[in-house]
Amino acid sequence: MAVIDESDCRETIHRAISRAKESGQNSVACMTRKIETLDPLLFYRSARERYAGERFYWENNEHDLILIGVGIALSIKAEKALDDVQIKDKWARIQRNAVISGEQGIEGAGLLLFGGLSFDAKKKPSADWTPFGQGLFYLPTFLLTMRENQAYLTRSIVCTPEDEPELLIRRMKEHENALLSFHIDFEDEQNQLLFKQDQNPDDWMHLVREAVQVMDTTDLRKVVLARSLKLSFQKPINSERALHKLREQQSGTCVFSMEAGASCFLGATPERLVKKSGNHLYSACLAGSIARGKDAEEDERFGQILINDQKNRMEHQYVVSTVRSSLSNLCDQLTIPEVPILMKNRNIQHLYTPVEGICDEKLSIFDAIERLHPTAALGGLPRTQALEWIRTHEKLDRGLYASPIGWCDAHGNGEFDVGIRSALIQGEQAILFAGCGVLEDSIPEQEYEETAIKFGPMMNVLVGRKL
Repeated sequence: MAVIDESDCRETIHRAISRAKESGQNSVACMTRKIETLDPLLFYRSARERYAGERFYWENNEHDLILIGVGIALSIKAEKALDDVQIKDKWARIQRNAVISGEQGIEGAGLLLFGGLSFDAKKKPSADWTPFGQGLFYLPTFLLTMRENQAYLTRSIVCTPEDEPELLIRRMKEHENALLSFHIDFEDEQNQLLFKQDQNPDDWMHLVREAVQVMDTTDLRKVVLARSLKLSFQKPINSERALHKLREQQSGTCVFSMEAGASCFLGATPERLVKKSGNHLYSACLAGSIARGKDAEEDERFGQILINDQKNRMEHQYVVSTVRSSLSNLCDQLTIPEVPILMKNRNIQHLYTPVEGICDEKLSIFDAIERLHPTAALGGLPRTQALEWIRTHEKLDRGLYASPIGWCDAHGNGEFDVGIRSALIQGEQAILFAGCGVLEDSIPEQEYEETAIKFGPMMNVLVGRKL
């Protein structure tokens, strides 16, 4: 199913090489064409042999936009987390010097940057997170965009002043043919769990007690504590199979995967940090959690308990107030309901408040990220004190967990969600992450149980059961 238009491709690449010669800087040739719809996971999987370690998958929680990127045309590494100026400036330079042809003005297609930032700007990445550094973004060589029953394929090539056009065209055609000529089925093979390593429950609950005690003597009102669960399997973990199961099991969430060399960070997050579409800005407040019931009656009862629980309502209100404060100066209008509703996912239900705003169409989504991250749902309140306490006391490196992960295109549109309900996969190993908000009336045993519930989505996918 080759879709390359050689005449258009040749003209675009010639123009990009000419621009590179004129400017003295590399230029991206970016070409987008509408194609027949295809299975997005098969496309993702077909790239494994040639592009292993250079793939991403993104499906929004409405399931009307899917992005799959394979190959890295160019990358941007953050020198420190949330280095907004650095990322914005480099992305702006890439766009200014790019030569774009084919379908244009399609949200999520064309020139597009995908990636994520680390949780803590002041914490050096551990060995587990080294491939991602303080943040990693890249422009994919091939981007499949599927939205509203339409499919588009974007090809991006970095052209230098010395490049030979015909060589680039021939190489692109070979890679595209291989990528789109797939005949693959998913194996449903079992992968035996060999052992698991949990953080010591007593030590973690002691940390919760410490946080509660600190709130008695300081102005710290909330701190979010996370813990990890390490799993080891008989064979390397298949990210395609994990994504397939996440799509089946976790409706209403954003399913994502990002590779960096031999590492893969993936999950199904219910929490949007920020979405920008034209002059519309969207965010979400998600805090306060309880388990799903065994039947409809119990589920309704649990939901009412959550809605009426003072601790959870206070925790949720902290998030609402910080999101409102963060976005008020960026938006001319901001709409936030007064009362939260329930968001029900397969394993857990949350208190949820949607946020909508009207902003300047030229606003960078990175400006919104810088103001929002981390919200009180992932860090605490006040933000600076909570982050310092987490940095000093938490016994793990969050890396991209609980951090912004997502995309932005050349039209100013994009979406970043929060990387929760997630796992870091490296060969046969997986590290699962879960966290909870600690307030002055938190009960350590209940907080521990909440994190156990939040391991559920990834446990179901990787193991097939809860442990």
